[in-house]
Amino acid sequence: MRQSPTRSPASWSSHRDGGRAQCIPRSLPEPTAHTLSATRDWALQHLDEPLTLDILARRARISTRTLVRMWRQETGATPHQWVLTARIDHARELLEATTLSVEQIADHTGLGKSTNLRGRFHDSLDTTPTAYRRMCQRSGAGG
Repeated sequence: MRQSPTRSPASWSSHRDGGRAQCIPRSLPEPTAHTLSATRDWALQHLDEPLTLDILARRARISTRTLVRMWRQETGATPHQWVLTARIDHARELLEATTLSVEQIADHTGLGKSTNLRGRFHDSLDTTPTAYRRMCQRSGAGG
């Protein structure tokens, strides 16, 4: 089983490909197979919408049980864990690249309310969205 995508501030990267500043690389692991890649790609484009097992299974045209089994085989995570990680990654990108409020980012990422975003962010990164944004602005200003 793969390790949790949680990273400490010490492991944060300072640049994206192409020279753009970045505090943390995306934490979604590379899939080991691509059977569900179209469904995962679709989910990434719809993070602001409900992404239940039923919705993902219908999109993949398979049963929920088969979806869970295949998703875990391909990604090392359950669909729920994978979607949550994708939403946190998207929130990090929005914090780095926009001036949207934490409430707006929570809405854009499908995390609902800012309190949920703050809690999930703290659980994953051991920091707050605001502190993360400040740190990224400081690191981006020097590079």
